[in-house]
Amino acid sequence: MTKIIKFFLNRASYIAEDASGSRIDLNVDYWNNKFDLSRKSYDLEFFAKKLLKKKHKVNFVHKMLK
Repeated sequence: MTKIIKFFLNRASYIAEDASGSRIDLNVDYWNNKFDLSRKSYDLEFFAKKLLKKKHKVNFVHKMLK
């Protein structure tokens, strides 16, 4: 087997619950630097932008177990 040299996040799905118990789905497309929310939430929008800034096309191969 050849050695893995690149390992990227592609997409992720998160579930949030607000103070009233309503569910908000956050889908993040790390590869294309996009996200969508099932309904408007300023807090989750800010969080998603922060996630994308940190993880967009970041190579995680160094985190793989040796």
